[in-house]
Amino acid sequence: MEILVLNNDYSPMNITSLQKGFNLVFKGKAEVVEHITDEPIVTDNRSYKRPTVIRLLRYIVVPFKKIQLSRQNIFRRDGHKCVYCGSVKDLTIDHVFPRSKGGKNTWKNMVSACFPCNVGKGDTLLEDTDLVLSHQPFVPSYLHFVRKMKTVHDQWNTYVGIVK
Repeated sequence: MEILVLNNDYSPMNITSLQKGFNLVFKGKAEVVEHITDEPIVTDNRSYKRPTVIRLLRYIVVPFKKIQLSRQNIFRRDGHKCVYCGSVKDLTIDHVFPRSKGGKNTWKNMVSACFPCNVGKGDTLLEDTDLVLSHQPFVPSYLHFVRKMKTVHDQWNTYVGIVK
């Protein structure tokens, strides 16, 4: 089980393991904001709330969290689907503006594409093909990846900006 860690101002900072999160609470460095009521942590001496969201008691200055440009993160951003046809098989990375024509390795120029679409596009410009992007490539934020996690606990929604 994972725990959402909030800074002192309730802004999301990190996701950590139950053990690390509980240690922060036990040592008095954090407080439990949300917990599961029917699953306490039971020890020999006492039972404790099982936290799902904790808040640090001291504000920590965190530099802007920049997401590393990597193959896996491009797949994550694009939902592990081809942005041209929606296929989930044989994914590769495609440069929207081909490298042979001066395209760079940037978030806004790289997308996940299945092998047939990538080979079909080749080194031609998108305008010269019949392919259409399902969404424009963008620079994702840390919260974007948190929102896309499959294991987001319902109690996190308020803190990571998910409205249901």
